[in-house]
Amino acid sequence: MRIVAGTYGGRSIIAPKSSGTRPMTDKVRAALFDSLGDLQDVSVLDAYAGSGAVGFEAFSRGAGNVEAIEQAWAAVKVIKANQAALGIDWGYALHQVTVESWLAHQTDKRFDIVIADPPYERIKVDVLEKLGRLLAPQGLLVVSHSSRVETPKLEGLTRISNKVYGDSTLSTYQA
Repeated sequence: MRIVAGTYGGRSIIAPKSSGTRPMTDKVRAALFDSLGDLQDVSVLDAYAGSGAVGFEAFSRGAGNVEAIEQAWAAVKVIKANQAALGIDWGYALHQVTVESWLAHQTDKRFDIVIADPPYERIKVDVLEKLGRLLAPQGLLVVSHSSRVETPKLEGLTRISNKVYGDSTLSTYQA
């Protein structure tokens, strides 16, 4: 795997060697970030971080701060190794908890962009809706899900795009 563009563009990163982690492919990640446009100084939440590739891509493309949530210890070790290899020592925060546990303690955080790439078999609409409540005005929630399932309908959010890339679909919602 590699960072596609930006400050760290072309740099390799590693992925967890686990069947429980399905990293977003370089192609899908490139399409996602090309669609998001300028990320200069935006705040990004990388829910279900896996290898950290999505958050590192956002950081590489100018995000002011990135928070990542990942529960699996093996994936957290990989994220920390990738963070060290890229030399990112500020503006990136990693939380080793479940997304549900992290959400239970959030009251005032707001993000310009929330990217949720949960394991396809564990997509929970209520969790996605809670992530959507963390959006700043005009913020975006991007959900990666299998193209074989119906696009989630999320209360309080407007779906503005739905793009299919093979087995993956990126559904983008706005607050």
